[in-house]
Amino acid sequence: MNTQTYNFLLVDDNNATNFLNKMILKKSGLASTVTIAKNGLEAINIVKENTPDYIFLDINMPVMNGWQFLETYEKLNLEFKNSTIILMISEKLDKETLTMARTKYELIEYNNKILNNTFLDNLIDTNLVHLA
Repeated sequence: MNTQTYNFLLVDDNNATNFLNKMILKKSGLASTVTIAKNGLEAINIVKENTPDYIFLDINMPVMNGWQFLETYEKLNLEFKNSTIILMISEKLDKETLTMARTKYELIEYNNKILNNTFLDNLIDTNLVHLA
């Protein structure tokens, strides 16, 4: 069992989703911090100041959506950028969108909006080497 904790950034404009995912992350024992951004612009400002290990990114948001966040994030000159794992969370994604997310932006995972412990355990186990 993994005893290390991680810094998570939740990027979603839905308060209920953020509340539930933050609670799940805290109860899992995997989170040292859980920061919430309501849109991509808030997330960009956060990542300039803090180093998340994982970013859970919704696509459909006001101000700056998930795609715009990814385009802006790619242009940032941040040392930790290659070690941060970005995961797309969304209620539904069509096959074309999912393919673009995996190829153009190298997103490693997709999950429904509400997280669960099995998904988190598998995610951490799969990416321990990446984060080391």
